Amino acid sequence: MRSREKWLSLLFSLFLFFSFTAHADTPFRFSDEKTASRKALELFHLCAFFPEYGPPEEQTLIRWEEEIRIWAGGSPTREDLRVLDGFIAELSEKVPDLPAIRRVRQDTQSNVRFWFVPGYMLPLYIEGYVDGNWGFFHTLHPAGRILSARIGIATDLTEQEDRNHLILEELVGALGLPGDHTLYTDSILYDGWTTTFSLSEVDWRMLNMLYHPSLRPGMTWPEAQQALHSALGL
Repeated sequence: MRSREKWLSLLFSLFLFFSFTAHADTPFRFSDEKTASRKALELFHLCAFFPEYGPPEEQTLIRWEEEIRIWAGGSPTREDLRVLDGFIAELSEKVPDLPAIRRVRQDTQSNVRFWFVPGYMLPLYIEGYVDGNWGFFHTLHPAGRILSARIGIATDLTEQEDRNHLILEELVGALGLPGDHTLYTDSILYDGWTTTFSLSEVDWRMLNMLYHPSLRPGMTWPEAQQALHSALGL
């Protein structure tokens, strides 16, 4: 009896180990283009229509329709600005239907204010800030059209590698992907702390879906799904 219990215990331990291992490293990898597009569309549903913070019910699509002008305030490091500028250039290249995006020198010129401040100050700068977050964003989006955004990074609670990740994650959220998920660990929107320093294939797919010409601000999920199915040949 004891031997049987030991074997059952061992089998259960192995099950937990392999379950955790599979969950801990599950990148977005699909060799077939149609399958990859469908899986990305499923994730797009979660990340675009179910914000991490807010009402639990499905929301409508939000996105920018005008030039995005980002100002960095507070105390950003040189590396913070390097990462931000590099990501802005990458967005311009890899999301061709995204409105023009650039960094400006004056806050009065901006419609996105990116604050690098101590954590205790985040509630002063970011509306709706939820305590405990090292990074947070808030958008103003009447009828689904994003008009402005505020993003905050806690400078006293983070190391540089943490901020390198958060800069990307929070800006992606402020572009119109406010949700997260537990499916693909290489995604910048993965719900679980990682120090991913770049967007994965599925992140770029979702951003290009969000700014696809067939979509418009304020769309419901069924409307967006039908439009993308038709546009992408799914």
